[in-house]
Amino acid sequence: MKKMKNSILLGCYLVLSGLLVGCGDPNKSTADTDKASSSSKETTELTVSSTESKEATETKETTESTTEQSSTVQDTQETDESHEDASEEQPTEATQSMNLSQIQQGDYSSLNGTWGNGLGNTIFVANNTMSFTDISNQKEAAEITGLNVDIPQLNSPEGTPELVSFMGNSDKVSSYEQQLGIEENQGFVSLRSNLPGAVIYVSFLPKGTMGDILEGDTERDKIVAVGTQNTATSVRADYVYYKID
Repeated sequence: MKKMKNSILLGCYLVLSGLLVGCGDPNKSTADTDKASSSSKETTELTVSSTESKEATETKETTESTTEQSSTVQDTQETDESHEDASEEQPTEATQSMNLSQIQQGDYSSLNGTWGNGLGNTIFVANNTMSFTDISNQKEAAEITGLNVDIPQLNSPEGTPELVSFMGNSDKVSSYEQQLGIEENQGFVSLRSNLPGAVIYVSFLPKGTMGDILEGDTERDKIVAVGTQNTATSVRADYVYYKID
C-alpha cells in the first residue's frame, strides 16, 4: 500500500514538473513566433523590394527605349525635312541659252544682261531692247527695240535715217533701214539693216555654233555685230561678244 502511494506521488510530481516546465518559459514560444513572423516579414519585404526594383528597372528600360525610338523618329523626320528643304533650296539656275525663235519676234529676254567683246564694246540687253556702244565697228552707237534699229549718228535732225547720195546718183537713199530683216542660217539667226553698199548684221550664235567666226569659244553663246560687205559672221575673235554679266 505504501509502495503504491509512493508511485502515485512520483507520477504527480512528474506531471507537475512537466506543467511547470511548459509554463515556466512562456516567452520562448512567443520569441520563436516573433522570430518566424519577422523572418516571414523580411522575406515578404525582400520579395516586394525585388519585385518593385525589377518593375522599376523594366519601366526605366521601357522609358529609355521609348525615348530612343522617339529620338530616332524625330531625327529621321528632321533629316527628311532637311532633305526636302535642301531639295527646295537647290538652285534652278540652269544656264539659259539664247532663244532664236523669240529673237526673231523681237524678244531678247533670253539674252538679258551685259555682253562684251575684245575691242571693249558692249551690248546691254533688257527684254525687247538692245543698246550697242558700237553696232557696226565704225564707232556708231545704236539701239534696237523689237525689230527696229535706231542709229543716231546716221539720222537727220528730225531723228529719221538721213538721205544720202550713193555712187554719184542724183536720187538719194536712206543711210540705213530702220526695219530689220531676218536671215536664218545654219544654226544661227541674223538681223540685218541695209546700208548703201553694205549691211549691218547682228547675229546670234548659240553655243556649239561658230558660223564663219575665225576663232572663238564654241561652248558659249555668242553675238556678232558688224557693218560689212562680207558674210554676217566672217570676223576675227575680238569682234565676238560673250555675256559678261
